[in-house]
Amino acid sequence: MEFAGEVEAVGDEVGLWRPGQRVFGIIGGGAQAEFVVVPENQLAEIPSNLDWVSAAAVPEAFITAHDALFTQSELRMGETLLVHAAGSGVGTAAVQLGRATGANIFGTSRTADKLERAKPYGLSGSLVIKDDPAVLIDAVHEWTSGQGVNVILI
Repeated sequence: MEFAGEVEAVGDEVGLWRPGQRVFGIIGGGAQAEFVVVPENQLAEIPSNLDWVSAAAVPEAFITAHDALFTQSELRMGETLLVHAAGSGVGTAAVQLGRATGANIFGTSRTADKLERAKPYGLSGSLVIKDDPAVLIDAVHEWTSGQGVNVILI
């Protein structure tokens, strides 16, 4: 579903792209093809610091996280976000997007190393959850001074 490549050609009404630009995106299927055809508003320019493989990995995680946080949950600037599986692809994308929005972000994972890798992206607090999810209630209460969180991404 994810793809990265160079614009080969554009239609007469395309104004955003020109041949040779490095772009990436997501389509409903067939992204492994040599060529794909997509509407111009479904592409994004690949940042210069990303190689082809890294760029192709971005759309699924970030589009999914963006949709969940902003379209579905309507996360707003300054709100509190709890990201389960904060060390996963979608989880780390959600942490970064939340940080860009100014959210106060907390995360969970089944392993401490995944949380350590996610912390630089913007976690304010984290919790390893193994077999006792009840510890999460106490952690959220402590993290938020009893206020709870605005959005939970599962």
